[in-house]
Amino acid sequence: MDIVNIIGGGIGGLSLANALQCAGIDFKLFEQASKITEVGAAIGISKSALDILERLGLRTQVIDAGYETGNFHISDKSLKIIRATSTESPVTIIHRAKLIDILVSRLPKEKIHLNTKLTSIRNETDLSELNFSNGLKFKSKCTAIADGIHSISRKQIFPDIKIRYAGQAIWRGITTMNLPEQYRHTYTEIWSNTKRFLFVPMDSTTIFWLAIKNAAIGGQDDPDTIRQELVKEFDDFHPFIKELLLNSSNFIRNDLADLGTEKRKWYQDKIVFIGDAIHATTPNLAQGGCQAIEDAYCLSLLMKKSSHNFSEIFPTYQSLREKKVSFIVNTSWRFGKMAQNPFSSRLAKYFLKYVPNRTVTNLEKKLNDLSYLNHYAIVGV
Repeated sequence: MDIVNIIGGGIGGLSLANALQCAGIDFKLFEQASKITEVGAAIGISKSALDILERLGLRTQVIDAGYETGNFHISDKSLKIIRATSTESPVTIIHRAKLIDILVSRLPKEKIHLNTKLTSIRNETDLSELNFSNGLKFKSKCTAIADGIHSISRKQIFPDIKIRYAGQAIWRGITTMNLPEQYRHTYTEIWSNTKRFLFVPMDSTTIFWLAIKNAAIGGQDDPDTIRQELVKEFDDFHPFIKELLLNSSNFIRNDLADLGTEKRKWYQDKIVFIGDAIHATTPNLAQGGCQAIEDAYCLSLLMKKSSHNFSEIFPTYQSLREKKVSFIVNTSWRFGKMAQNPFSSRLAKYFLKYVPNRTVTNLEKKLNDLSYLNHYAIVGV
């Protein structure tokens, strides 16, 4: 059976390593950093991803390390609720570093190679050749790429796939403070003209927040002034938002972007892509990490069914996953675009206030749907 070389030690790559280990498939994982960890931000794990983590024996650890939230509030800038709804299944909010630690904890240390930055990858007749910055070279019959939206490998294999920028910047941070009772177990998102701010508890005293506004691509912050700049930018919001920003322990900035949904292959010869490396999505539905976990599990099940040549199952893997992923990418993009000008933002708030409950429930069902795994009878393999 082929050894799978995994490029990237983030959520997607580590999830694939765990799934392959459960399937009895040998692997090596290569990470360019000197330590596998994550930046100071949180991630929401929805029911579908939790169901997969349960099959990998990791659900209990994730739930114990996280914080469940089942309420969703859309509010105006004064924190007056526009729409309140509850999810059918709670979402677990967990610090990304804690999730990474859990995913790493089950993997043999000798399978993980640190300080190995991939510099080039190319396909040969029966193998893919990997070259790393430290001089290492490997040839493999199967390489899985999980190195994110800025994937070096994707740029080499599929140079025509371009990052799609939304024209907005997103700031992430974590604040430690006493959370008022009404915000516990609740995801709160504020809409005001072209700005959005959301916060969700990670426990009773730790809050993860996001701030989003229109901004030029590639903007950078002065670490000495960014706190006050954001406080000024959201000065007309409820005082609680100012308190969150003033007490935040970190400020992480990114351009809001995805890879769009233009028709493309997720594989080439012996190379296959998962997660943000091939279908990055904006965070408006909080599904990026969840979809990487689904990719990893689906791919591992198909590999287990394959008796010899893993690359034979790559088309099936894409066909099983593509419809759901495209729906998520497109829906998330449209949702974010509604907030980018005052007119559409007002319409969006009206829509969010009066949209039928069944619409919200149907969206949740689509996000948590794993029925595609029934195809080819691969569930439980």
